[in-house]
Amino acid sequence: MHRTLLYIILLSLIITGCSSGGSPKPDGVAPPVIQDPPTPPVTPRTGDANTQEAGPRTDPSQSDGNAAPPSATGENILQPPPPPTATRPPGEAGQFTVSAAPGVPVDLISAAQDIAANNPQLFTWADNDPAADVLLTVNDGTTIAHWLYVVAAPFATIADDTTWASVTGGWNSGSSELGDLFVDPETSAALSAVWGPSPGAQVIAEDFIGQVWAARPAWIIIPFENLRPEWKVIRLDGHSPLTHDFDVNGYPLSLPMTVAGAPEAVEAFLTRWSGPSTNYDPAKLSRVAMTGVTALVRATAAQMERNGILWPGEEVGPVLQSADIAHISNEVSFAADCPPPDPYGDTTFCSRDPYFELIEHLGIDVIELTGNHLNDYGRDPLSRTIDMYEAAGMQWFGGGRNLADAGRAAIFEHNGNRIAFVGCNPVGPANDWALADAAGSRPCGDDLLEQIAQLRNEGYVVIATLQYNEHYVYYAPPDQQAAFAELALAGATAVSGSQAHHAQGFGFENDTFIHYGPGNLFFDQMDMMGTRQTFVDTYVIYDGRLISVELWTGLIENWARPRLMTPEERADLLRSVFEASGW
Repeated sequence: MHRTLLYIILLSLIITGCSSGGSPKPDGVAPPVIQDPPTPPVTPRTGDANTQEAGPRTDPSQSDGNAAPPSATGENILQPPPPPTATRPPGEAGQFTVSAAPGVPVDLISAAQDIAANNPQLFTWADNDPAADVLLTVNDGTTIAHWLYVVAAPFATIADDTTWASVTGGWNSGSSELGDLFVDPETSAALSAVWGPSPGAQVIAEDFIGQVWAARPAWIIIPFENLRPEWKVIRLDGHSPLTHDFDVNGYPLSLPMTVAGAPEAVEAFLTRWSGPSTNYDPAKLSRVAMTGVTALVRATAAQMERNGILWPGEEVGPVLQSADIAHISNEVSFAADCPPPDPYGDTTFCSRDPYFELIEHLGIDVIELTGNHLNDYGRDPLSRTIDMYEAAGMQWFGGGRNLADAGRAAIFEHNGNRIAFVGCNPVGPANDWALADAAGSRPCGDDLLEQIAQLRNEGYVVIATLQYNEHYVYYAPPDQQAAFAELALAGATAVSGSQAHHAQGFGFENDTFIHYGPGNLFFDQMDMMGTRQTFVDTYVIYDGRLISVELWTGLIENWARPRLMTPEERADLLRSVFEASGW
């Protein structure tokens, strides 16, 4: 009995050990649980016509048995998705840094900053980083632009020319025959990169115009885009970028703007560079010649009859003919019944038709009609005269066939510059003013101020003229200054006094250039030096802005013909008018 029971227990232990599959585990340790590997998610292939957009995958055990096995070509084998595109979190730096050395023009810096902003994965702009991967430089690296600089001086400067030897000598010493040299910090850095630092040039960071003017005699070197009427461009070895015949090739103040740095970074930068290649484009330049009084009467007309119709314009002609827009203020109408001229006649004026050839020969584009003598022979001659101007392709302003026509601006567009001429006559006489249905000059009123403001807002360079009271002095009395300042405050770009038989001084008001009186152009007043002296002001307009004014100075001889002044005569006149201007 006991032996039988023992056999049963032993047999049970043997059976239990076999079913456990191996050696027994230590007490308290659970045997491992073996699981099947997870099934990877299925990503449908784009464009697979058999792809199911939703729903559980069919279990193979539930197949009807007709499903085809996977193709050996892998056509139906699902591919893993492509790795995600690397992107930089906002604010994270790009692959290369970009910066600029001192002296690089702001326009080039702005263009480089645009590249960095538009390519944040590649570039990050860094201020003042000489170790940047891409560094805009001056005269050190691959050239991306040439930047034009000019020699200039305060407008109230008598000298007109200098030489390259004087410029380089002035850079080294700090002065020349023009006076002390001043530069702003950016120009100082640019020139130092090319010529080496100047031991003598004075660097002015604030109130540049005011400090240089206060230090006269003085001169400056500035980039072309910084020109404005307060500066007079000094010709360098006879060359000026303000003229249409200027050739930038070989001009010594054209500086190379460059880029340097890590080759890979520079190459990536240059492939994206679209910044300006220069700051000077002659296709944006316009020259407007402004003159004073024209009256082809009395002794002037008599000299034309004797010496030829074109004789008065022989020396002044080139400055008018070379202008893109040439102006005269013709104060006298052409009358069909105008008698032969009397050199000693009175002040009731008319001009004979043959004299119109002089105006055409000079290439005049715009006629000012604010004069006091337009209707001396009645209103019909003025209407007839306007017909002559119109037939010759000339515009007119400041007067007209009627009041509405007189109030019309003369509008020009040249080389992208929009230029408007307006003017009025505040002094009469009453029979000279236009009426609603009769020809005459434009009386002054608030409508002129409103017109100036509107034209300026529309983007025009506005040239305003005033037929003011005549003062036979170089200076402008307070009442004249106030009247001209009113036009300046309205928004005129330049104001010119067409009344002046006597040359007068200049002023700047509200960023407006003012010439109180250019003087006679063609008239027979020979009794005073001031009535014989004459200016032709050439307004240089660039990219919609007045940037400079050139002064041609002449002296009237033989009651009719202005000739070019000698250097001594010119210096005397400029000194007189600058002193009269308070300079």
